[in-house]
Amino acid sequence: MTHDQQAAPLIDTSVPHSARMYDYWLGGSSNFAADRSLGKAFEEAIPSIRTMALENRRFLGRAVRYMAAEAGIRQFLDIGTGVPGAGDTHSVTEIAAPDSRVVCVDNDPIVQAHTKALMENQASGRTIYLASDMREPHQLLAEPALTSHLDLDQPVGLLLVAVLMLVKDEQDPWAGVGVLLDALPPGSHVAITHPSQDFNPQAMAEIVEAAERGQMTLVPRDREQVQRFFGDWELIEPGVVPVMGWHPQDGPPSDPNAAYYWSGVARKRS
Repeated sequence: MTHDQQAAPLIDTSVPHSARMYDYWLGGSSNFAADRSLGKAFEEAIPSIRTMALENRRFLGRAVRYMAAEAGIRQFLDIGTGVPGAGDTHSVTEIAAPDSRVVCVDNDPIVQAHTKALMENQASGRTIYLASDMREPHQLLAEPALTSHLDLDQPVGLLLVAVLMLVKDEQDPWAGVGVLLDALPPGSHVAITHPSQDFNPQAMAEIVEAAERGQMTLVPRDREQVQRFFGDWELIEPGVVPVMGWHPQDGPPSDPNAAYYWSGVARKRS
């Protein structure tokens, strides 16, 4: 039986999903024909898109380590967590801050299945998975599993990495993010990455068209629109910058604009 034939009944393998496309670009095996087909269409427009997926994963690691080391944060809410794998929030905190508690949120059944298996194999119980949708922030924040695992009176590291582009403008993602930010206490941090047409308008237009053909929402946004997501929180230097240029570990990249994503981390003031 092939990987595709083993899909659970609740998983519609005929429709691509962003989490599984990222898994494909990162070299994983938790993806199906529709995911690979649309993923390849994206690659035709942007041949370096696998590198961009990797750069988003690297940014997540740097952001989590920053929050843990510089801000002392020990609880993380990762929305749009994706398929578990090397460099994800669970594995980064396992090394950087093993006493952390993590809530992983996604709406893809494949992610749910893999994360459930991961949770069952961990003895500490420090990471849990929550099947929910970021477009319903009030419902998400009221989930008993979340409120019992995280103390929302203590600083939280909120991660919105490569996920906000899946929400249309008319659904007002800025208001949704605002609900999440308002619910977190002072000292909390938020990390965001978002694809943008600012770097290569033609290539981004091509993948938006490919996404539409694949029945997927993909909304690139310019730097000003991305900065709006941070609200009145204090941006950590160097502010909203290309994803490869935010606190690079190995010195400044030769071309920070090579990955078409804006990124930033901000702190809620006291």
